[in-house]
Amino acid sequence: MKDSIILLLAVLILGTIVHGCKDEEGPAPGPEFETKDFKATFTTNTVFLGPDSVLCLPPQNFLNIQEGTGSEAIIGEFTFHVSFCVNPANFEYAIIDGSFIDQNGDLLFIDGHGQVVPSMEPGYEFEFRDPFEFVGGTGRFEGATGSGMTKSFNNSTLNITDHTWEGTITLKK
Repeated sequence: MKDSIILLLAVLILGTIVHGCKDEEGPAPGPEFETKDFKATFTTNTVFLGPDSVLCLPPQNFLNIQEGTGSEAIIGEFTFHVSFCVNPANFEYAIIDGSFIDQNGDLLFIDGHGQVVPSMEPGYEFEFRDPFEFVGGTGRFEGATGSGMTKSFNNSTLNITDHTWEGTITLKK
């Protein structure tokens, strides 16, 4: 009789636990995401360009640091910072640190790689048209994803690079 009571209590407790954990509405909703078009227009200046054996490994052993400002509908007015390593033999590059920084200080991280090539665009010596990715961020850009293409032109005499980057970005609502 004692075993029957213990078994009955165990079934009642287990039933209460299972029923209490059952979610009648389904799983709790996670953050909702929204994908939007992205088009940033900005200009950067070279802050540093030279050999680097600490951050940049051969053959991409030239460090190029660019900073600038611009605007984009989602980000608003922003500052931009990018550090990338370049192979001086063929101008292939890889971003090692890059971000758009909005007026609140929220960061939107980017990644990418490609190759700088001679430009036929008047007023520019070099250009690059390469893919980039959004790889998270801080504040309102936390969890950001997306991708696009660069369209960037460099005038080394004026020390400027004019950029128009287009793609899509997915952010939490």
